[in-house]
Amino acid sequence: MNMDTFALAVLVLCVGALGLAVVYEASRLTTTGSRKALLRRKLEAQAADLADLGRRIEIAQAESASRQEALDRLTAERGRLTGLIASVKASKIALVHEIGDAQSGAQRYESELRTVPDFARLDPRRMLFARAIWDRRNIARVWADTPDAAAAMLQRAFSARNGVLSSRPETIPLIPAGNGANDSARPGSL
Repeated sequence: MNMDTFALAVLVLCVGALGLAVVYEASRLTTTGSRKALLRRKLEAQAADLADLGRRIEIAQAESASRQEALDRLTAERGRLTGLIASVKASKIALVHEIGDAQSGAQRYESELRTVPDFARLDPRRMLFARAIWDRRNIARVWADTPDAAAAMLQRAFSARNGVLSSRPETIPLIPAGNGANDSARPGSL
């Protein structure tokens, strides 16, 4: 009987060990399955985030391309306008206001005329000329003996009170008549 008891005890121990191994393996498989499910959810969340990020990148690239196209258009327009401004400045279209007597033998001076900063608010009764002429380039051609006399004549003819500012008169050498270099516009005498 000893042997039967011993064999039975060994069998019970083996069955118990097998049961423990099965329980251990089942718990390990359950834990592994839980981890796999958790990792799968994390992976799916990261895949969704990656897809969302990809969509945002595409939208940002489309906006960037659109903005670059607008910037290119504006740059081209700026270049066109800069060229147009330069050509307008270079053009000889100007209104020339003559002050003094050209036949007196006096020296010729020229001064750029421009409007005061608050010209738009100026009372029209104080203006010397219509507002429209100030959209063009205006030059004062002064015939005087000295630069100071030319500046005084400019101040009497065009003052800030009337909405006009003049640059410092510059001496302009006389060009012989007949070549038309200074006949770019008809002068309006004062």
